[in-house]
Amino acid sequence: MAEASASGSYGDLGGESVEFPGFRSEKWIKAEFDKLRAPECVLEGCDLQPEYMTAYPTVGLYPGKVRQVRDQMKSALFRQALFKIQNVEVTYMDECRDARVLRRIVQGEGSSLAGRLLDMRNPKDVHLIREELWSVDRCGVGADYNVRYYKEGGDGFSSSVLPMSFMDRYRALRFYLSGD
Repeated sequence: MAEASASGSYGDLGGESVEFPGFRSEKWIKAEFDKLRAPECVLEGCDLQPEYMTAYPTVGLYPGKVRQVRDQMKSALFRQALFKIQNVEVTYMDECRDARVLRRIVQGEGSSLAGRLLDMRNPKDVHLIREELWSVDRCGVGADYNVRYYKEGGDGFSSSVLPMSFMDRYRALRFYLSGD
């Protein structure tokens, strides 16, 4: 697994490590989807507040509800990124059928070159809010992914995933071009 050289937050997940299958089956989604929660270090310190919430001063009267909305958004973005990682991991099912384990998350400082190049195609109202390096254990072999979170316009958020290794990028491309 790649060593982090950035001086951002380091996150060996330990007890918060997340186990997930390489293949996203309907059975797994029904049983686990609502249970998937983002580890604490995911999007740590990011303000996930849509403009529609800031437009109403009375929102401050409901801090518990605001916290709940932010946690739901964080979990949704986490699941979105995890699903995109599964799109790569499913291409390795012939070599490794065991569950994958998200072991480490490192907060990036700034933005990777590959990420900046890909961002050039984004609309003007889409802005990077965080880049993290996720390390996944694939049957004892490390697989690293750059996970990037964006704010889209005033109220939208999204994630993108860029595998770090050439082979994983090739397999991601193969998955997305296959149409399956």
